[in-house]
Amino acid sequence: MTEGNDDGNYLVRVRAQVMMRDDSTGLWVPMGGGGLSNVSVRKRVTQPDLDDSKHEYLIYGKRISDQTVVLSCTIKKDFEYYKVMPTFHHWKTGDMKFGLTFQTAADARAFDNGVRTAFDDLVEDDAALVADSEEKSRQLVEECGRVCERTFNNE
Repeated sequence: MTEGNDDGNYLVRVRAQVMMRDDSTGLWVPMGGGGLSNVSVRKRVTQPDLDDSKHEYLIYGKRISDQTVVLSCTIKKDFEYYKVMPTFHHWKTGDMKFGLTFQTAADARAFDNGVRTAFDDLVEDDAALVADSEEKSRQLVEECGRVCERTFNNE
């Protein structure tokens, strides 16, 4: 397990088997033919030209044996994460259901912490946007009040 890195690309990286839920059978099946993968929670800048860079987080898995990307899933607001067993966690986003079978419970805990950090950051960013919007609205109302007061007093 690795937490963070020098270039800031990921919050956590573990080795795990990437799974997908087959709703027709109700079973979890290996993605991309199976095999152990390096799976990370990554932060990706989506609008690098802005002063206040926009970013997103994704769960990214690359099979170790042949470096095939088997998972690339953006963490969105509809993201639901479940710790079912110490070494098996799964999540749902949109209509898709993915899971990871970790090699150790410590890897699972580290991955859970990375996912929660990413999700909390996304929620925090939304709260900051709302607060900023509310402050701008308050300032606009105050300015309108001053303009209306000057207009009324000058009549």
